Amino acid sequence: MLPRLLFPVCAATLLCACNSSTPSSSADPGTEPFVLEEATVADIHEAFAGRRRLADGSRLSCVALHDLYVARILAIDDTPQAGGLPVQSVLRINPAARAEAAALDALYEHDHGVGKRPLHCVPMLLKDNYDTYDHPSSSGSYSMLGHQSSVDAHSVAGLRAAGALILGKANQDEFAFTVGGTSGRGPLTRNPYDTRQSPGGSSSGTGAAIASNFAAIGTGTDTCMSIRFPSSVNGLAGIRPSVGLVSQHGVFPLTHSRDAPGPMARTLHDAVLALNAMAGPDLRDPKTLEYENPAFPQRPSDYTRFLDRAQYGLKGRKLGFVRSFGSLDSAGSGEHLALIEAAIAQMRALGAEVYDVEFPDFVSVAASAMHYEWNEYFRQFEAENGRAAPRRCLTALNPGDNTCSLLAVDGILETGLVSPVALVAVASSALEDSRQGPDPAKLEQHRLTRDYVQQLMDHYPLPGGGEVRLDALLIRPGSSPRTCDFGSTTQNPSVVVPVGMTADGVPKGIEVLARKWDEPTAIGVAYDYEQATHHRRAPSLRSDPLQGTRLSAEFNRLREGLLLPLLDQDPWSLPLAEYQAVIREYVTGFAEVPGP
Repeated sequence: MLPRLLFPVCAATLLCACNSSTPSSSADPGTEPFVLEEATVADIHEAFAGRRRLADGSRLSCVALHDLYVARILAIDDTPQAGGLPVQSVLRINPAARAEAAALDALYEHDHGVGKRPLHCVPMLLKDNYDTYDHPSSSGSYSMLGHQSSVDAHSVAGLRAAGALILGKANQDEFAFTVGGTSGRGPLTRNPYDTRQSPGGSSSGTGAAIASNFAAIGTGTDTCMSIRFPSSVNGLAGIRPSVGLVSQHGVFPLTHSRDAPGPMARTLHDAVLALNAMAGPDLRDPKTLEYENPAFPQRPSDYTRFLDRAQYGLKGRKLGFVRSFGSLDSAGSGEHLALIEAAIAQMRALGAEVYDVEFPDFVSVAASAMHYEWNEYFRQFEAENGRAAPRRCLTALNPGDNTCSLLAVDGILETGLVSPVALVAVASSALEDSRQGPDPAKLEQHRLTRDYVQQLMDHYPLPGGGEVRLDALLIRPGSSPRTCDFGSTTQNPSVVVPVGMTADGVPKGIEVLARKWDEPTAIGVAYDYEQATHHRRAPSLRSDPLQGTRLSAEFNRLREGLLLPLLDQDPWSLPLAEYQAVIREYVTGFAEVPGP
């Protein structure tokens, strides 16, 4: 925890670190200033090495960097912005992070530099559904409050091994069900460019926080649009990897057949650095052992090699802009389409051939078995932590009793703390058979749809005759139209980068989708376009120095207690049987709902 008197100092230093545009007179002649806003991994490491200096001329340390980011969060996140509302993107500041920063400073001195830690002291905010050994994760729900693992998620362990500083947890839509920033245990997250608008979701807090410069890099999860949508509307580079490239271990699931943990950053280079650390085989997730890419038979260990515009960029590429798939007009209309069409023109100028393409026989599928998959998550949690999961029988009537048989969905419902926004989805899942895994026919349909898409990419027929082999596809990311099903059904990798801003000042992006396991192509194409255009712009945000005088512990307590006054109101207090009765009545029109 930071000393009580440190935050006013941090807030003052923060303003200097954010606003300096010329070197301080006390800095060494010729030394660039370190500017926190829009700082990249390279900027941070240059500052550690003394090639960039703070406004007072001092060298940046990991502890000082931690303090600067925390002070920025406290001064800005809860301050009303031009749209009238605050951003409210951070859910919890990790109380162990400052001690970890001090340990990283000691390692830096010992190794005379970053050593073999490419993310040395790079502050990161994780989506609230990633397990961490040093602070809780709640999946954006009061029903999961106090969910504390003693084991990092596989991807988080990789980030720490690469030197990352886990600064805390970003807000998220409850259980990742929705896309509007509607957390069940935190405040409503808004878009920092216009707080009257959505930040995208369900990785809403990550998108808004990284855009607001509350950390250098963040993580999200994408079941359908949850990395791609918030990356698009927050001006970020987001990577939704192939399902299986990054382990799902320790990440609270929604649908294993679609879930893809991945990084979000202000530059694609920084996102790829994080992907390097997050990716890799993991025996606890068999999907990570299925890697197969004829172009790169050995799984790449360093995806930064594909940030080479000459070798992997747009020149000579053949791309398809997906105008429709199935019955969906995926191109849409309006300003976003105009920005994408301008981006396509730029890609052509950079040497790519771009064709309009359609996939009329596309079949969307989600092999979902949420009750079963949540149970499996909690069983693995108990096996690894040597104790019962907090959500086993942590009920409103008998808190802390771990002797009964409830687990996962039923246990979560019995807390009485699921918000009305997520209630229908959670309670509907409680009606499923908890012993029944994903439907094999639906799992097979994922493969069949992917084969259909990739075979058409291999031999796409041209209107005038002949055919073309498409290297990658271009898609409009977002919720209207809902284009995310294309990548989620195929389980293929996507990279989102900015294409510009609408008239109201909100960013928009484009999605580059490649064949499964072909992250190199998606990264290379997206990086070339990003570097040629540099559309990323930081939002203009107000700060409140008085807010910045708070302790991080106070910030955390306020976040946890925000919605407690609502707990006596319906439908929060409904017993499980009444939940199920309500849901059966609500979904009467669905013949597959079990029960009396």
